[in-house]
Amino acid sequence: MTLRARLIALVRSNELGEDGVFTRKEFMHAFRDLNPKTTGCFLSNSEMQTGRVHSPTYLHFTERVARGVYRLHPNAL
Repeated sequence: MTLRARLIALVRSNELGEDGVFTRKEFMHAFRDLNPKTTGCFLSNSEMQTGRVHSPTYLHFTERVARGVYRLHPNAL
């Protein structure tokens, strides 16, 4: 299962965040078994606004709500 699929599953099941909104800290804790170099940039690379510029090959499906706070775009759910 991809990191994207795992993230969506955790958010859908309310195991991560609340109402689709989660913090970077919660994300990093949920995926602490993975390489921090991967998880550390995943959210910013998958962000719909800024991710398109510096990570054009990523599937963009997160939105930054505030500094360190994200939500999944409704189309991702």
